[in-house]
Amino acid sequence: MDPFEKMERKRQARHRVRAQRERAGRLQSRVVAISLICFALLWGVVFVQMATGNDPVLGNSSKTVAASHRGGRNRHAAKATAAEAAASTDSEKAPETSEPEEFEEEFVEPEPVEEEFVEAEPEPEPVITSQS
Repeated sequence: MDPFEKMERKRQARHRVRAQRERAGRLQSRVVAISLICFALLWGVVFVQMATGNDPVLGNSSKTVAASHRGGRNRHAAKATAAEAAASTDSEKAPETSEPEEFEEEFVEPEPVEEEFVEAEPEPEPVITSQS
């Protein structure tokens, strides 16, 4: 192999290594960019959930608290008030009795439970060896 051919092969090898490094750099920058975009999107979703009061960790209680802070009613409160209104109209229609009804409770004595006594096995004596 003559010296010119040897120099040409070294130049091609350096060119291939430089191209490989450039590709690796572009790949790294793409991965970093995609990671940052995904992080920003996921953080944005969590932020919007928290801002609207739909915190999945707190469950349904956060919706109730958020509705009460805004002065609005949630659907559970609306159902409760509707049920109370229906009960008040029913009680107005029903004739009142002078004596309240008494309920007799029967006392049922629980059956005795027999416990089984199991003797504990004695602990084995410790093993003594020559190594200590």
